[in-house]
Amino acid sequence: MAPLSLVASGLLLVALVAPVGGYDVLADWAGWALVVVALRRLPGATATRQRPLLVGLAVAAGLLAALLWFPVLHEPLVDVDPAVAWALSLPALLVSVLLAHELAAAAASAHDRSARRRWQLARTVAVLVAVLPVLVYGAGLDRLEPLAFVLADLLILAVIVMLLVDARRPWAGGTPRDFGRSPADAAGGS
Repeated sequence: MAPLSLVASGLLLVALVAPVGGYDVLADWAGWALVVVALRRLPGATATRQRPLLVGLAVAAGLLAALLWFPVLHEPLVDVDPAVAWALSLPALLVSVLLAHELAAAAASAHDRSARRRWQLARTVAVLVAVLPVLVYGAGLDRLEPLAFVLADLLILAVIVMLLVDARRPWAGGTPRDFGRSPADAAGGS
């Protein structure tokens, strides 16, 4: 499996919730484990400058998710100040920011302008998602709270889709394949 497909699979586990008896059957920590494995499999041209930091942030997000997987630890946080929930989400948000930044740089190095622009937009939205709670909870701009939640949900979905779209690109560690061509056409060279 291509590294970005594996990252997308891990983030999908993180995004989905299936609660049973207070536990999430689709454990976020398992998703972060997939993300860490995938980030370590990225080729040298992708995420090399910040790979240790990126992997470290994903490990931190995974360890935090593992702690919060237990109902005795996460249930008391439900009624606490929303700023605490935001602070606990920062490692995951920083993974999104840095991953988008590194993938934009890798796409730029490969002269893939459309992918570069998509990842730059994802990076900008990820920074906005990370900063909006400061305005909502810190500055009292409660009107922005729905926007913050919608942007956070759209961000994870968009990043998963973009990872899957770019997973087969050579600069992302994938292998190119012919879309829309039958195996006979590809073998015949037509």
